[in-house]
Formats: sequence, structure tokens, C-alpha cells
Amino acid sequence: MLQFFSASTSIVNSKRAITECLENALAGQGNLDCDLLIIYFTMGHNFKDLLSEARRLSPSARIAGCSCSGIIGGNGPDESMTALGIMVVKGPANEFAITHRTDVPKNDPYITASLMAQELKDINPNISLIQFLPSWVGWDPHDRSAEGIKKIFGRNIPICGGVSCDNSKGITSFHFFDDQVVERGALMIGFADPTLKIISHAGCGFGVIEGLQFEVTKSEGNRIYELNHKPAWQQYTGTLGLPETIYYVEAFIVASFALELPESLHREYGSKYILFTPMKNHGDGSFNAGISCPRGTKIYLTRRDEKQIFEVVDNIVNITLNELAGRMPVAVFHTDCALRGKLSLNRILKEELINRIQSPIRKNDNIPWLGFYGGGEYAMLGGETRFHQFSSALTVLYR
Repeated sequence: MLQFFSASTSIVNSKRAITECLENALAGQGNLDCDLLIIYFTMGHNFKDLLSEARRLSPSARIAGCSCSGIIGGNGPDESMTALGIMVVKGPANEFAITHRTDVPKNDPYITASLMAQELKDINPNISLIQFLPSWVGWDPHDRSAEGIKKIFGRNIPICGGVSCDNSKGITSFHFFDDQVVERGALMIGFADPTLKIISHAGCGFGVIEGLQFEVTKSEGNRIYELNHKPAWQQYTGTLGLPETIYYVEAFIVASFALELPESLHREYGSKYILFTPMKNHGDGSFNAGISCPRGTKIYLTRRDEKQIFEVVDNIVNITLNELAGRMPVAVFHTDCALRGKLSLNRILKEELINRIQSPIRKNDNIPWLGFYGGGEYAMLGGETRFHQFSSALTVLYR
């Protein structure tokens, strides 16, 4: 049976930071060694120092982790340049498994993700939860990765985690895998504790701009060449009155895209729409999207609606509490879009948003909680995992 412990800090010295996290997470446990150590970190840390000190303090641990634009620990959000969060796992080696890739896929992420999932299944066919942490760079379309995992483990396998990123620049990301520091790779962690039950939900809350709808008229996978028979990037930026030269991260802060969900999913998601973002501007009028967009796809433009964001968060929490039915979680994995942090929200709203998620679920108990601000989120919707963006995504483990 797996046990979970968590801690976070913003100490500048990387060796001291990982030491403090392990000491706080494992207080009263006798020593700082463990079986699995998951580390989320922001870009201001010395990665080699973090990893070497983690190995010195926990020599028996498998180590996995990734960079992000901020940490969400049990004490709330931290988007400082030296934010650090960990989830410590103790338990039998046959109740978890890890695999990784050291660079971006040379083919469809569906193929790479399915190969990684098969590696996990070969290690342990009883895996019931997968944490997937791909790089922002080169792993799109991210919905294809989820499909690759589901091909191996079935469509109802819960997938948590999200897209690893830098400090919201969209340039690179880093991963830890045992004693390696990997750039632009991916991690996949499988959990196979038969006593664990999983609740997984996500929600967004942006509003659709009435009257602004596009149709994808030329595309290949997730690369969109034309919207409404015009060069896609120019159509997008021109509709918003933005210069064509705008950096894509700055553009999607102004307005991004959405697809309409089937009516059967509206109540669970708290919205009629699921969002996605441009991932790369190629400079030739085309751009990559975070998801596959075949010809004929109807796309809506969206804008921030902070009232809806808070309503959707409350919806996620209420659904989760109803499913918990009074049982206390043993751990929570949390992923929030970087656009819900300092990239768009001011500090008061950001902290209030996280508090509205954590307080009803934690109920003043020291429930292990590890989350990050990233470039996309994985969570269940309608009984199977989907890739989300601009969302809050919770995966709650309980017994």
C-alpha cells in the first residue's frame, strides 16, 4: 500500500530547498529515504544541485520530476523563480513504475505515448492511474498522447499531470528521471496500488465571444493552415486587431479558441465549451494548435470571464466532494493552467482561486497536495481522460 507525503518551499538555495521539503514532508518518519520522489520546480533552481541532493538524502528513491511556471502546494500557490514542490511516495516497488523519453517525438505523439504506456504495462499490467508529464515543446497535439495511452490501458484509464513548461515563455522544459536531467522530454508514472480509488475532474470557465466563429478549412493534424479559407494566423490576429508579429503566448492571453462539447458533458464540465490554444506560429500563415483540428472543425474565440472561472472551480469541488462522500483523500495531484497564475490573474485572485479548491477538500487536514502551473492539463471528462487547457484539473486519491 502506497503512502504519500508532500511539501513545498521557495528557498533560493537549491540544495537547502530540497532538504527542507524532504524534512517537512517526512517529519516523524525516521529518515529521509523513500521509494518514489516526484519533484516540480521552477526555472530559477540549479537542477543538478536539486537532483544530486535529492539522491544523497534519498538514496533508494526513484526520482521523477519536471519544470513548470509555478507550484501549487498544500499551503497554496507559489510562482517565484525558485518555487519547489515534492510528493514523496513510500511503498512496494511493484505498486508504481516509471518510463521516460529524452527528446521530442520524431513522429505522432500518439505513437510515442503508446510505446511509453506499453513499457509501463510490461512492468506492471495492474496500473490504474497514470501521471503523464510531457514537454510543452514538440509533444503537441497533446490530445494524441492521451489517445496513445488509452490504446494500451483502455479508454477509462485516469491520466493526471500536464504539460511541463518554463516560466511561461514557451521555449523549453526540463525533466528529472532518476539521475538524469532531460530537456524537452517526457515522463510517465504508473500507480498500481489496488487499494486506491481515483476521482478526476477539470473545468475552465472562459466565455465565448458571440459572433466570432471560424471553420478550419485546411489543416494537417494540429497544424492549421486556413481558417474560413484565409491564412489561419492572419485570420486569428486580424480578427482581434493584433499585429501578425505578436508572440503566440501574448496572443492567446488576449483570446484563445474553444470547441463546443456534447450537451451530456456540460454539467460535469461546468461549461458548453472546452478550450485550446495556439502552440506555435510558423510564420507562413499557419500555426500549431494544442489539439488535433481536422478540416471542418468549428472553432470559437473566447475571452476571460472571472465570474465563470470561480463558478467552474466551485463546480469541480462540489462534484469531487459528492463523490468522496465524506471519505478523506490520501493525496491530491493538481494542475492549473499558467494563465490562471501571474500570467493573467493578480495575486489576490490567484490565491483566492486556489483556496476555494483546497479548503473544502483539505478541511484543515494535512492532505498531501502537489500541483503546478503548466501548459495544459489531463483529467477525466465523460468517463475518459481528455486534454484540457486554461483549466483547473484535480486528481484525488482516496481509499
